[in-house]
Amino acid sequence: MSQPQDESPDGLTTLPLFPLNLVLFPGMDLPLHIFEQRYRDMIGECLDKDAPFGVVLIKEGVEVGDPADPERIGTSTRILSSEILDQGRMNILTRGERRFEIEEIVQRVPHIVGRVRFLVELEGEGYAELVSQINEAYVTLVQNLTALTGGYTSRVSVPEDPVALSYAIAAN
Repeated sequence: MSQPQDESPDGLTTLPLFPLNLVLFPGMDLPLHIFEQRYRDMIGECLDKDAPFGVVLIKEGVEVGDPADPERIGTSTRILSSEILDQGRMNILTRGERRFEIEEIVQRVPHIVGRVRFLVELEGEGYAELVSQINEAYVTLVQNLTALTGGYTSRVSVPEDPVALSYAIAAN
């Protein structure tokens, strides 16, 4: 039951969920160190099947130990690379793909599995001037954050897609 399945006729997909104390946005990279047996098993299945899993913000509970209660909105993520360590621990690099809403929790043990509906990202037209202003503000934000940490950046990569830009801003 823990493996992700293709979308069903009702538009729902079964997805293993990884509750964390962070929000992952589509297009953003997330390195993870996997050490709990339940998540080593879950990630192992995802690696074997080249399948995604969902990252969800913890609503109540903690990351380690008993299953935490997740928020309803999360992001599916794909494993880009993995490294198996001593005692079965893993380091993985993931990238957020699509936002989803949890319709139902179908499993809590050994790890959470949900039936999720992927969200449609709406794109508005006629906002070119606003998007341009937001682009400029984002570049200034990244340069200022970099300067505050003692770094320097001569060029800031800005997503052209307004939805991707909104995720980049939210992640920073």
